[in-house]
Amino acid sequence: MRVGRERQREELRDWVRGGARGSGGHLIVEGEPGSGRTALVREALAEAAALGVRVRYGAADAFTAELPLRAALDCLHPEGPGRAAVVALLREAREAAQPGGALLAAMDLLVSGVEEWCAPGRPLLLVLDDLHWADPASLLLWQRLARAVDRLPLLLAATRRPLPRRPEVEQLCAELGAAPRGRTVRLEPLTRTESAELLRGMLGAAPGPRLREAAGQAGGNPRLLRDLTTQWSRFIEITGLAGDDGGADAAEAAAVAELTLPEQELPEPPASLPRGIGYLSRPAYTTLRHAALLGPAFTPRELALVQARPAREVLAELEEPLLAGLLEDTGERLRFRQPALRRALYAELPRAARAALHQDAARALAEAGHDPERTAEQLLAGGALDRWAVHWLADSAQSLIAAAPGAAAELLERAVAQADCGDRDALEGSLADAALMLRRPESVELLTTLHGRATDPGHRAALAFKLVSALMIQGDMARSLAVTEDALAEQVPSSTLRLRLEACRVLALADLHCPAKAHTLAAAVVAEAARLGDPLCGAEAHHAMAFALFHLGRGRESLRHVAEGIACARRSPEANDMRLLLLANQAEAHLRFDEPETVAAALQEARELALSTRSTGRLVVTEARLAEFHYRLGDWDTALAGVARADGLPVSDGWLPVVVHGLRALVLGHRDEREAAQAELALLPPDAFAVPAARRYSGHVLLARALLAERAGRPADAVRELLPALADSPDEAGAYERPWVLSEIVRVALDSGDTATARAAVAACGRAAAALPEYPGPALALLRCRGLFAQDPQLLAQALERAERGGWPLVLGHAWEDLAVARAWHGDLAAARAALTRAVAAYEDLGARWDTARADARLRSLGVRRGSRSARRRPASGWEALTPAELKVALLVAQGRSNPEIAGALFLSTRTVQTHVSHILAKLQVRSRAAVAAQAAARRSAAEPVRGPGAEPVRGPGP
Repeated sequence: MRVGRERQREELRDWVRGGARGSGGHLIVEGEPGSGRTALVREALAEAAALGVRVRYGAADAFTAELPLRAALDCLHPEGPGRAAVVALLREAREAAQPGGALLAAMDLLVSGVEEWCAPGRPLLLVLDDLHWADPASLLLWQRLARAVDRLPLLLAATRRPLPRRPEVEQLCAELGAAPRGRTVRLEPLTRTESAELLRGMLGAAPGPRLREAAGQAGGNPRLLRDLTTQWSRFIEITGLAGDDGGADAAEAAAVAELTLPEQELPEPPASLPRGIGYLSRPAYTTLRHAALLGPAFTPRELALVQARPAREVLAELEEPLLAGLLEDTGERLRFRQPALRRALYAELPRAARAALHQDAARALAEAGHDPERTAEQLLAGGALDRWAVHWLADSAQSLIAAAPGAAAELLERAVAQADCGDRDALEGSLADAALMLRRPESVELLTTLHGRATDPGHRAALAFKLVSALMIQGDMARSLAVTEDALAEQVPSSTLRLRLEACRVLALADLHCPAKAHTLAAAVVAEAARLGDPLCGAEAHHAMAFALFHLGRGRESLRHVAEGIACARRSPEANDMRLLLLANQAEAHLRFDEPETVAAALQEARELALSTRSTGRLVVTEARLAEFHYRLGDWDTALAGVARADGLPVSDGWLPVVVHGLRALVLGHRDEREAAQAELALLPPDAFAVPAARRYSGHVLLARALLAERAGRPADAVRELLPALADSPDEAGAYERPWVLSEIVRVALDSGDTATARAAVAACGRAAAALPEYPGPALALLRCRGLFAQDPQLLAQALERAERGGWPLVLGHAWEDLAVARAWHGDLAAARAALTRAVAAYEDLGARWDTARADARLRSLGVRRGSRSARRRPASGWEALTPAELKVALLVAQGRSNPEIAGALFLSTRTVQTHVSHILAKLQVRSRAAVAAQAAARRSAAEPVRGPGAEPVRGPGP
């Protein structure tokens, strides 16, 4: 199966069809090894033969590049008397003192043969594969034939790759490409979407998030992706093929192929892989192999330092890998486009040699003053630390922790095990700092020990602050408050440190259900921070105030302080960790206000900062927030990829398993993959909800458990699974999804005849909405609760209107389904059927098969059916033809956003956005982005709003 070449394939078909009608021309197909050049031209050969075109094929190779006319002869006369006549002339040329005459005669004979083939008016297609290896005489002959396409029904097609670069080949291709009848087709690397489609064709199942991520190892090279997939075949499991009665096509559509191992545990790429770049010169190959030591990306200056050579020499040798597309220039660094190739080059070096080279590289980078994390990367790969490395680490620990805490912690653990008593205390203190940054539980024990040993007041206060932070991370707010009070009762020589401890007291009090007292203290903390003018103090003071206001239910005021805290944090690298925390809080708050663009901007900034600083602890929070965001947006595959990344990070936050397994189980449940969803829930530890932070994220787990019970025909059990949300305890009241969970209790309880529980859930949702009046989510949930309980179409139409304003696809599907049921209860079956159709459309776009089945079943019992149960077919053109992903991109295009801006907003690559834009232009049958904007504006102006109960909104292209 070949994917990602549809445009090029169609271009070749058009070219061949024109040739079949007698129109001559020449074409060059360019692409790297493994890109599918030969396969593409072979398709053209088959198409031409089917149309009655005479075809001839030949391929040049490196071993015959010095034999005159060998490539052209293999193409035109692979055998027979015509070949014998030309060979005789070539033999005469080889033996003659002046071979030019015989060689020209051989060329004339070949040209006249081509003219004779074309003379009856029958078109001829000649294909010369691997033009880059062709001998000079064959190139000259090809040039002569190209000049005859104006008068003959002759098609010439040749393929080439970027290297080797020969002047005569470059000159010929430039001349042919610029000619009126010339074309050049370039085969670019596959996009991520195209790679996923190739995997689907190979495996007969859609690739899961982990496999799609691992496919990036191939860098978009089709042949390499096939080779890697074959090598990984033992670790790929296909689920979902059996059981359903939708036939083979339906089973394949539901099947998922996923890796059973994390990407980092997959076997090394094939050892033969570097042989595929044997066309590089020896110096270029050696330099590329040294570059592999520096990681996936590097600068030429770093490579020059490691090789102890002038940068200009290194740059000259990197030119070939750049031309071949093996390296990409990202602006700041050069990056291996195919990570699998880098790993294979790296593995070629003996293990002992690698360790020594890494250690030498670390010293060279440190002595040149490079960023400490680059030195740390080399030390981590170099094995045991020598004395120089331990001393460097002791001197650079704090700057390394700030920039790359994960690398710092790993190196410090090695150093502590190797260090003598004189260095161990300092190294242990630095290790505690790194563990704190990474949110590891051992930081509490380390810091408690160090705090107990300390006698200097300033040192004790500093360790107390770190211990308080570690306790808060582990969720022990009561002990953190006690440590804070004790520290403030002692002498704290630093005014900035005292303020930071006071900010911690505010946080602890607010979390321990004393928000009013916390708010009073926070005002004094913010005022003192302004007086001190320290950026980190300012960030922490505003964070404390925002936290107190949030617990008081004053969300907009809280957000203003979050923004001020971020502004303070941006003024100093020392405040990077606080900036990450504030950005995560900002994203969460704007998500509560249904403001997705602000959420996307905050999370993008947070993720980039967390990655650049290697702040694993904050990165896991960011990945979890991103996963939740994409789940709400309806981009469930991206959400699953996000929780997979979060799950793979070395952190021990108690809430993380609840988020990871809860969101996975909920998505799988909506997709009706029951066994997989149950397996995810089974992975939750027995004490999953032991810490308050985990209980705040309990919504997805409760909803997934209830969904599976309802799916199994046990609605009473589904109600029981959701009952924890009914409790009005502070921990349960703070759960993020509680209002929506309460609305689900109402729906499921009514379906099971439990009116008392439904009434209690309506009342609880009313209290929740009253406590959170600023946020749209609780108000929507309350409208849904009351509308469901009374089966009131007017209330449910109002809920639908709010759901449309929010724009979250699953919520919108539920709102349409609820309205359909209420309309059916009131006897308006036509309106109920229309609402059901809209609900199912939303569910099908999400792939929510269980929700579709549930909606159909609920309405069927009320006498409403959608009609044909066949799969909904998307139109071929127009706005309705756009996929959900294309629709999101189209709306941003209509706003005037550039491709990089859209990529940032939707967390896509620029190449993926460009692919979407191309599809959008084709489906809307327009040629420009301005035309997309004009169509979007016209549809918006034609849209009708919801006018009240029973009226259906006619929506524009918005989500």
